[in-house]
Amino acid sequence: MRPLIRIKDTIDRMASHSGIVHIGTLLEKTDLKSRLDNFDGVRFEQRQFSHSDVLFSMIGLLSIAKPDYDAIELFRSKADFFNLALGISGCPSAATLRQRIDLLGHSVEPILAEESAKLVKTMAPALTPIETGCGPFVPLDIDVSPFDNSKTQKEGVSRTYKGCDGYAPIFAYLGAEGYLANLQLRNGSQHCQNGTPVDPKAWTARWGR
Repeated sequence: MRPLIRIKDTIDRMASHSGIVHIGTLLEKTDLKSRLDNFDGVRFEQRQFSHSDVLFSMIGLLSIAKPDYDAIELFRSKADFFNLALGISGCPSAATLRQRIDLLGHSVEPILAEESAKLVKTMAPALTPIETGCGPFVPLDIDVSPFDNSKTQKEGVSRTYKGCDGYAPIFAYLGAEGYLANLQLRNGSQHCQNGTPVDPKAWTARWGR
């Protein structure tokens, strides 16, 4: 006999994102917190929240497919779980999140990229190669994936080759498992091959043989 299911109405805002605990565990395996908090390349007045508080909060939002800054307000109302799961001292407001990330800009990208690569290297259970006939190679798939941001006024939104207005971010996935190795947000109108070396000598000089 199936157990009785009780349905209760509520006016509370509820969020069930227990998976953030796993995100916090992975972040704990990196040196991101110490490297971000010791980063002195940007001066800021508001010191209530550290760089790691802000960026870990944004990483938490992105991991549950909530890329908008305003989504953080849902977790500020009941911040105990969010803070504990991500290992942060406090949950910033949407305004603080936006201002600090705008302030940091691209300056911390090398730190994020390096720690991401080290995390894959140390925590990935396997990197499965593919057979090409010339020996096994680990694939690195790099491709543009346009986002549809039609009817928005966001900076950088423009016409993509998919026929919609949005962004044209480029992603790099490693191994047959598809671990995200790196990514770059780009304007929608930026051509997918923009910046790709076409001269073999240029390719060799940039990436090696």
